[in-house]
Amino acid sequence: MIIFIHASQDSLSLNPSNESVGSFKIEGKIIVPPGDNALENTRILIDEGAYIGIPQVDGTFVISGIPSGSYIVSVVSPLHVFEPVRVDINAKGKIRARKVNFIQPGEVVAMKYPLNFETHGIPNYFQKREVYRLTDVIMNPMFLTLLIPLALLLILPKLASQDPEMQRDLQQASNFLQPNINTPDLGDMFANFFGGPKKQKPTQQQQNQNNGANNGLLTGQQKRKNEGINKRRN
Repeated sequence: MIIFIHASQDSLSLNPSNESVGSFKIEGKIIVPPGDNALENTRILIDEGAYIGIPQVDGTFVISGIPSGSYIVSVVSPLHVFEPVRVDINAKGKIRARKVNFIQPGEVVAMKYPLNFETHGIPNYFQKREVYRLTDVIMNPMFLTLLIPLALLLILPKLASQDPEMQRDLQQASNFLQPNINTPDLGDMFANFFGGPKKQKPTQQQQNQNNGANNGLLTGQQKRKNEGINKRRN
């Protein structure tokens, strides 16, 4: 009898230690359209498979043995799409559920607990083939860059013919765009700058002297040629 009492006291002393570890459960329900057999291949994943649950025939589920902490509860189904839910369990076993927001984690949108998962569409396993549309060609930036100048070429002359002042402005703009003869050529400027010192043109006196020397040279050559011809004749 004394031994039984000691054993019962030991068992009672172990229970608080087990409760201090913290073992809680997450429960909820999956709502699908009536007559749908999607629950057969549906699983409830906690933190992407750290804990896995299987729903009952009516869609309810209970996942036990979960310590305190924050978890992402998601429902995986080949026929339906469900939004994940974040579940926070404190050390006292208080459970709070809220929507998952990866863009703004600080934004809290509370949800009801036990969890209710409703379908949000059907998963798309095939990529839709793109169809040729005329709007895609019209909204193409390359097409717009060609269309706008063409429209200006067609519209501006008509407007200019009706408004003399606009016609005068267009004429000034076209004259501004035309090359000016008096404007120095950049190519010649660079060639003169990097081509060394510019050769000076000879003066008129130097040209006359050069011409006289050339004429004398030609005259001497002609005389020698004539003397050679006379010798051959003799």
